[in-house]
Amino acid sequence: MDSPCSAELHAAARPQPATGYSFSAASGPLPAEVRAAVAEACMPPNGGRSILSLPFTSDAYRRLQDETEACLRRLLDIPDEFRVLFLQGGATLQFAMLPLNLLGGARLAAYVDTGHWSRRAIEEAGRYADPDIVARAVGHIPHEHDWQLDPRAAYCHITTNETADGLQFDRLPAIPVPLVADMSSDLLTRPLDFTRLALGYAATQKTIGVPGLTVLILRADLLGRAHPATPRAMNYTAQAEAASRVNTPPVFPVLVAHRMLHWIERQGGVAAMAAAVERRSAAVYAVLDDSGGFYRNTIARAHRSRVNPCFHLADQGLTERFLDAAQRAGLHDLRGHPRTGGIRVSLYNGVEDEAVAALAGFMREFARTQG
Repeated sequence: MDSPCSAELHAAARPQPATGYSFSAASGPLPAEVRAAVAEACMPPNGGRSILSLPFTSDAYRRLQDETEACLRRLLDIPDEFRVLFLQGGATLQFAMLPLNLLGGARLAAYVDTGHWSRRAIEEAGRYADPDIVARAVGHIPHEHDWQLDPRAAYCHITTNETADGLQFDRLPAIPVPLVADMSSDLLTRPLDFTRLALGYAATQKTIGVPGLTVLILRADLLGRAHPATPRAMNYTAQAEAASRVNTPPVFPVLVAHRMLHWIERQGGVAAMAAAVERRSAAVYAVLDDSGGFYRNTIARAHRSRVNPCFHLADQGLTERFLDAAQRAGLHDLRGHPRTGGIRVSLYNGVEDEAVAALAGFMREFARTQG
């Protein structure tokens, strides 16, 4: 029997498009309305100026960036004491920029190991700092009261949602040192508690845009701590003073983020995105939990990712058959991360209910016929 969330998804389902649906973890789909708006900005009617040749020094670009920041601030209710930076590159670059900018004269930085991406951050931090792993997740995330956190740490870094492992913080922890969070895969899928967060950063290609832009939200009192050797384009303080324009900003990705943020606002804001990702992930997990062990997920329920459900087939020999059948059914990009294997379903903000309904139906039928 379908769960209420599954029934709701089925009720909204429309015929599948000819190209099928993508559940890629690398980059989220843009809604049709956003794609159309971006296309018009690239090829404006009546010979208008294309975003593709817009100088970042122009008043038009500055208005675009200002409007993008203003919309982001409204959506997340960002306090005035936080700065917003629009930086080139992906979130991986921040793994180095964080210690370079936040250590000051210290060497100690705390990290929570929750999976693949937090380990990548820890490895890179070791080039500039003494990373102290204060907690490790094994199927669940330890409560912060159990972390071995040294109060002398310059900051404590977490990855709020591990896309490779399917594990997510259910809330931001309350800790006595500045909390720094990689939110690349769940930014704008739920509200943020800025009484707990000191710095959050996210590459935009998953939930609010395309590759090439990283949004960074940081409390102003963290500025002025950069190592003297930090390149100016990588220096948070220099970028804040220059309105994110020490070097050429990623103009086109800022435009896409602008259109996507305003689309989110029109849909009902972060509350609507949170409800959607909860509804869609519940439909996927209902299939897993009702499969009689055919599909297996070993993450504690409280820490199951609502954005990237990951699972294995009990008979792992069926994995390739599952992926081939899904591909033929128009359900693309479901292969798990190379490190973890299995299946991964990514439910970023641009994913549609009908995509999830089609996937849930396929999964149930595959389990019925192959189980």
